[in-house]
Amino acid sequence: SSGINAEYGGTMHGGMGASLVDLCSSVAILSKCSRWGISTDMQISYLKGAPVGSEIEIVGQCDKAGKTLAFSSCQIFNEKGDLLLKGQHTKYMGTPHVELDMTE
Repeated sequence: SSGINAEYGGTMHGGMGASLVDLCSSVAILSKCSRWGISTDMQISYLKGAPVGSEIEIVGQCDKAGKTLAFSSCQIFNEKGDLLLKGQHTKYMGTPHVELDMTE
C-alpha cells in the first residue's frame, strides 16, 4: 500500500473510515427508499486502528427512513471480529427518487 490513506502509525486514516461510513450508510438508505438524500449529520467513534493492508468487514444498515429524514448506522470490524469503528448518519430525503437495478 502506498500509505496515502494511512495515519503515521500505519493504520487506516480516520478520514478514510469516515468516507467508508458515509458511503456504506448511504447505500443502505438508497437500497431501502431509492433516494440518495443529503447528509445532515454524521457521528463516528474510532475504537481501534486497522493496520494498512489488513482485511476489514463493513456492515451498514438503514435504521429508519421517513419522508424527510433517514437514519443509518455502520460498523467496521477487523479480521478477528473486533469492532474498529462505528458511525451514525442522518440524511435529508427531500430529493428525487432514482431508478435502481439491483440484479447485478
